[in-house]
Amino acid sequence: MAKEKDRAAKNFFSDPKIFSEFVNLSLFNGEERIKAEDLREIDPVNSTVFTKNKSLEVLVDNLYDSTVKESDENVYAIIGLESQAYSDKHMVIRAGIASLLIYDNQIANTKEGEKLKPVYIIVFNMLDRKWSNATDLRKLLSKEAIKVFGYPLVNAGYYVLDPHELKGEKINKISKPLKLVLNIIKNKGDKKALLSYINSEEAFKDLDYRTAKLLETIMKVDIPNDGGYNMCKAIEDIKNDGRFEGKSETLYELTRDGIITKEIAANKLNITVEKFEKDMKAYFAK
Repeated sequence: MAKEKDRAAKNFFSDPKIFSEFVNLSLFNGEERIKAEDLREIDPVNSTVFTKNKSLEVLVDNLYDSTVKESDENVYAIIGLESQAYSDKHMVIRAGIASLLIYDNQIANTKEGEKLKPVYIIVFNMLDRKWSNATDLRKLLSKEAIKVFGYPLVNAGYYVLDPHELKGEKINKISKPLKLVLNIIKNKGDKKALLSYINSEEAFKDLDYRTAKLLETIMKVDIPNDGGYNMCKAIEDIKNDGRFEGKSETLYELTRDGIITKEIAANKLNITVEKFEKDMKAYFAK
């Protein structure tokens, strides 16, 4: 399932208009500072600076599932798209590695004396709850050590686009595909609100391919194609899906991350620990 989400999200954000709106929401509070026509897609993975050194192969994996575009002034990257489906406490490190690799790519392709473009790393929160991981490496450092030695020169960080933090007026100003995705994530933790939103939006009856495939992986449902991808016909699957009743998906992730015990999670779902373990194993095996 993770790899499907990688491809679906990367394909969705390959659209320059969607990408530019995403960046404007993430960095500029929705103000149109970046325009689709100003962006060019780049592929740092295929840069010769990486292919010459096999020791970088593991690090380069940080970029395989990312969407990276540049303007004349900056470089923007949505990284590690599969990891926004769960609480990845390593994201700040992944962001740091990705930004350094993109800078390395620039160095390999710039003329002597030419300055580099700033790199902005953005994470898309696809969880059904607010993002809680550290977005800056310095926030994870010992305060006692900082008092004595000061902050180290090396730092890593990223921006987060969190649908749960966005107000309705901002979401309503963007194009339909991104608006649908953001609102689905925003309402995903509340089954009643989710179904109400799907029923109220005519656009769900005729989704484009890229939007449908991303929503399929986010919602874990199959959206039938009857001349257009019809999310409304997938509602029965959502209605009958116990994960939305008890928020099982969230409990699986919290248990895996060691935030709660499997006993607590099973109790919240009113099932045995054995059944919870079996369901959790099946969920992560998808």
